[in-house]
Amino acid sequence: MTTRAATRHARREEPVADLRPFGLVDELNCYFDAPAEPNNVHLEIWLPGHLDPGRLRDAVAAALAAEPRAGVRRARGGWWRRGFAWEFPPRTGEDPVTTDEDPVTTTAWQTEADLNRARERFMAAAPPLDRSPPFRLLLARGPGRDSLILNAHHAAFDGRSCLRLLRLIADRYDAGAEASPPPDGALPEMRPGRSMSRGDHGRVRHPVRRNSRIAPRQADGQRTRRVPGYGFALLGWPGVPAVPAADSPGPRVTVNDLLIAALIEAVREWNAAAGRAPGRVLISMPVDAREPGRGDEIGNLSRLCTVTADPPEPDLPGPAGPGRGLAAAVAAQTGPAKRQPGPPVSPALTATARMPLPTPVKRHAVRLAVRTLGRRRCDTSLLSNLGNVTEAPRFGPLVPERMWFSTTAHMPRGLSAGAVTAGGRLQLCFRYRHALFDEAAAGDFAALYAVALAGLEGETP
Repeated sequence: MTTRAATRHARREEPVADLRPFGLVDELNCYFDAPAEPNNVHLEIWLPGHLDPGRLRDAVAAALAAEPRAGVRRARGGWWRRGFAWEFPPRTGEDPVTTDEDPVTTTAWQTEADLNRARERFMAAAPPLDRSPPFRLLLARGPGRDSLILNAHHAAFDGRSCLRLLRLIADRYDAGAEASPPPDGALPEMRPGRSMSRGDHGRVRHPVRRNSRIAPRQADGQRTRRVPGYGFALLGWPGVPAVPAADSPGPRVTVNDLLIAALIEAVREWNAAAGRAPGRVLISMPVDAREPGRGDEIGNLSRLCTVTADPPEPDLPGPAGPGRGLAAAVAAQTGPAKRQPGPPVSPALTATARMPLPTPVKRHAVRLAVRTLGRRRCDTSLLSNLGNVTEAPRFGPLVPERMWFSTTAHMPRGLSAGAVTAGGRLQLCFRYRHALFDEAAAGDFAALYAVALAGLEGETP
């Protein structure tokens, strides 16, 4: 018997300790995954020093032993099955936990461009669900610091689950004398590449009530459009925008509301500069659906809400930048959305996932719906905010000085924004499909977003 055949035979003989059917969101996130558009979550921390790869692997194993849900895999089944189930790999012998793959890899980089390329390569595919665990870690070692990048399949993890997982690993990392001390001085301040002039609001005056798509821009569209996976544009910020007092008139505006309002304004400005008629801007917003007292539960436990912004009336004069009215309008929608429970996904996707058909047929139906109906009904973009991380994953003496987070950006949306605040610093990661932006265009959009966010920060009390 060959080694490969013996491995397959051994897996068939394994006792199955536990099987749990996929939830609706889990199943749909399997259908959304595709080679050109991996459905994965990205969480990255920059550490002012170096981790030991061996100790990191030991910490991952200890974390998986403490949290079996993080090491699940999709149970085997034929093409005719109508749904999936999670399988918890059984523990064997003295080994506290078994995994099908070593989840930790290492690489080296010398320049930021090297790190950017390593990130794109690492995130170009979601971890296979049929091989545990459903996440991978890249330890990217550079001059004076490490970047630890987590790539997790979105069917098994959401943003909060990824943060929980990194904390578990960090807690079990015995740094001791093996960790390099932090170098003198802080990491350099991140800035958004190029600047871009703000669009002329008075140029296009067609009050068409249609959903906006972000205007694509590429220097070499034919070549770039064929590149699978995503690009990443990182935007650092020196501080968190001011938040109005709770007793201020009108809806209470949060940092999350400001981030969404700035994204709406940036899309409007970008499309106006491209000569597109203004339309309705819709921003998807994930909301944590965990029950009270279960905030540390691992899984994809969020639901999507939509914030809608109709195009401004062309005959009403106003400032070119975003105004207090836009932030208040966003807050009026996000507040009720967070308080009132709702369906995790749209009724159409729910009906498709629950059809009594084999999973390959349902996957084809979901992908077809995304490619066709999505062009008319899909939201313009997505903003996911992990909020203020008061306890960042600390690896011995190494405290993260930067943290980046992003989630998928399937076409026709093509762009998502992930926000996280750590150590009093707000950091954003724009993940984009190469079919929408090239690297220069992504940098310009990030710079435009920074201008919009600064305008909102200056107008809040």
